[in-house]
Amino acid sequence: MTKLTDKLHEQSEATGVTQADIARELNITQQAVNNLFNGRAKSSAYWREIARMLQIDEQEMRQLMIDGGRDPEKNAKLPPSVVQGLKDISARMGAAEPPTARLAEVIPMSKPSKMIPVLGEVVGGDDGEYIFNGQVQDYIACPPSLANVPNAYAVWVDGESMSPRYRPGELVYVHPARPARRGDDVVVQVHPREEGMSPLGYIKEYVGWAGNRLVLKQYNPEKKIEFDRESVVSIHPIILSGKYT
Repeated sequence: MTKLTDKLHEQSEATGVTQADIARELNITQQAVNNLFNGRAKSSAYWREIARMLQIDEQEMRQLMIDGGRDPEKNAKLPPSVVQGLKDISARMGAAEPPTARLAEVIPMSKPSKMIPVLGEVVGGDDGEYIFNGQVQDYIACPPSLANVPNAYAVWVDGESMSPRYRPGELVYVHPARPARRGDDVVVQVHPREEGMSPLGYIKEYVGWAGNRLVLKQYNPEKKIEFDRESVVSIHPIILSGKYT
């Protein structure tokens, strides 16, 4: 741990501002915030905003980043070809200096227009079972394919039951309105085994219905899993996945 990471964790605890709060406020992934908190990010375009949220003096934050080998201005630097292009534009306009100082006015930096929740309270199990209580674990940038889909969500994969198709820590994006087809990977929600408990969720391959039984497939170990129709709450297709999407 560096002084930077120590300071970030210390101020997060002191202010009560979590990594999820920062990601939600800045419309970035929690993974990006976590990378900075744990020394894996070379820089961050949002270091000033993060310093403000954690009540860290901007100059102190800048120095901590420099001391920790993080270039606080890294993301503001342009490739030489872009700089030369701006110089050429300035020359044609008769400007004395290229407009690199006000980069945001020349090249607008866009943020994700929509964030979707990461749902479920993950618990391990051979069947890849997790508690699907609707609790929001995080927020993640919405991919274009789900931009116009109401109630779209994502789930972190836990366990090895769908390996090598999906591995622990991978994020899957879910389309709650599209019907599942044979061979689709799906998030299935079923009623809890005991009254008053939260529903259970599974990430599996959709095989289909056999009478009143829903048939699913998992890869590791390879086997079929079945549920009575009455116990099934929902079947939602997975349309996208990624390790650090």
